[in-house]
Amino acid sequence: MSTSLGYSFVQSHGSYASECGYCNSGEDTSHKFGLSAIRLTCQDYQDLIDRGWRRSGTFIYKPNLRDSCCPQYTIRLDATKFHASKSQRQLINRFNRFLEGTYVPSDANDTDSNKDKSKSRKRTENTFDLIEAIHEAEGRIDLKHKFKITIELSSFTQEKYQLYCKYQTIIHNDTELSEESFRRFLVNSPLKHEPQVTPNTPGYGSFHQCYYLDDKLIAVAVLDILPKCASSVYFFYDPDFSYLQLGKYSALREISMTLDLHIAGLKDLHWYYMGYYIHNCQKMSYKGQYKPSDLLDPETYEWHPFENCTRLLNQYKYVSFANPPSDVQSANHETSGQCAENIDLSSPGMLDPNKVTDDAIKDMLVYIGGAVKRFNSVPYLNQFGEKSLLKEYYAAVGPELAKKMVLIMY
Repeated sequence: MSTSLGYSFVQSHGSYASECGYCNSGEDTSHKFGLSAIRLTCQDYQDLIDRGWRRSGTFIYKPNLRDSCCPQYTIRLDATKFHASKSQRQLINRFNRFLEGTYVPSDANDTDSNKDKSKSRKRTENTFDLIEAIHEAEGRIDLKHKFKITIELSSFTQEKYQLYCKYQTIIHNDTELSEESFRRFLVNSPLKHEPQVTPNTPGYGSFHQCYYLDDKLIAVAVLDILPKCASSVYFFYDPDFSYLQLGKYSALREISMTLDLHIAGLKDLHWYYMGYYIHNCQKMSYKGQYKPSDLLDPETYEWHPFENCTRLLNQYKYVSFANPPSDVQSANHETSGQCAENIDLSSPGMLDPNKVTDDAIKDMLVYIGGAVKRFNSVPYLNQFGEKSLLKEYYAAVGPELAKKMVLIMY
């Protein structure tokens, strides 16, 4: 593999079902297609997430939205068109006043106080500049609190791990924690770091954006920076600072970072991906508050305005925004567990593996015997029925990626 570093290397796990992490509907209600990624180029991962895929550590998965209890739609925002709401402007200004020392919350539920004491610049909707507001208090020594942001390649430290444990325990009541699980979830990444010659940019790859307050680590944003976007992977913070609403603040900072990278010269990079949006999940609803956002159509892979999508999602648990069902189709799909003949049983957005031809897979790249080869150059693979595995994988990732990435056979 060392001689083929320009390739992405993945291993297919096929379709599987697991317990949903968003609701209490029981086991095996969340349906996905999974890949293990040994190495991914940043462009290949960009192409994957634009087809509804997502990574957790080195595991890449694509939800089957139609069959899952909580359909997961990819959501993104154009940072160059972002319009901060009044509450979002207030949140940033409140954070800056906390650093200044003119906002001192009386308790964790206090959301605003001491307005008249603030020395910060007063901004109206017409004068608000996101980048200026976000960076206003960074690195200043004349404030009550010292605040610093650093961005570094994804890496493990005890300081990050201890902060993660505190966050998971208090916020998510998670007691099954270990260094190994932390590394697997938020440190390990298949993305190959690609340095950039553009000044003031960190390159493409997986990063930790670290928040330091008075030289203490209080939050970490796990991010993938890709050719077209900054993709949010996870965010954890010190619960002692919950009154600062760091989760919402981090999204605004990441939108600002996306703008910074775009302005620095990465012209194609102006999208901010917030992961998945789940319409019936209350803790996901905040993602729709960052505007203007789009949702990815799970069947056509086209993007549609968020407001248009939510109107359909209010009517249907699962829907293709480009091709919403008629009332008759919807009724047929839901009756007595039987699907009408014109209903596609494959996962939305995936090809039917049974219709993938032998000719389509013959030039696919496979890793076998310590080398990258074309599938049709290894005749003995057919003796073991590997065609079906390749066709299933081809159907899941699509023709373009199936011909670019290398499928590990053994």
